[in-house]
Amino acid sequence: MEEDVVEYDFQSVFLEERKNKIEKGGLLKMFDESTFMENKPIWERDLFKKINIFCLNEIKAGVAVTYLSTYTRYSYRNRMFVKVKGTQEALKIYLKLHYSELESPPKWVRDYEKVSRQTWVEGTIRERDLINETILLDSIFDLIRKSFNRVIKHPKISEVLVEKPVKTLPNFVHPTKMKFSVEIGTDGFCNLGISVHKSQLIKVLEKLL
Repeated sequence: MEEDVVEYDFQSVFLEERKNKIEKGGLLKMFDESTFMENKPIWERDLFKKINIFCLNEIKAGVAVTYLSTYTRYSYRNRMFVKVKGTQEALKIYLKLHYSELESPPKWVRDYEKVSRQTWVEGTIRERDLINETILLDSIFDLIRKSFNRVIKHPKISEVLVEKPVKTLPNFVHPTKMKFSVEIGTDGFCNLGISVHKSQLIKVLEKLL
């Protein structure tokens, strides 16, 4: 059995909490399996534990787990392939898969790409889904393995894409015909000046008012 590999995302920890933990010498114990599943139903804790063991011991040596305050993620060589969230009603599993490419996806799985704007499917497991736990676990593990293989084959899909902001102007204003000026006074008030062609004046005032 491979030794669990754990990595901690310090940036997600509040500065004050980190300060207190450092003073007490317990920063590395802030988030772990028990704290992540704290106050969750027994069935959910048990299911998460089985998923956790599978990801760490059955996928590939070197898989790392990061326990955060709101979710737990699993990655291989810094490439995340699954993350898990827990609520009082359900355990949510997010996988790097295209819903359209899944053959006969389970009812508890839905397309999540439009929401996240990235390659994701979301699985929502509730207690009633545990009627046949063996079949459920086989399905979960199969999807996790598919997500892992996809990330390994296409590593870029596990990266967070940050698009450059697009500057937009109202469609009634031509950028060469309108200028803004702002004057900030020492009394706390700001004066806004607008320079616009007279042919556009009425339209600009209508939009501003």
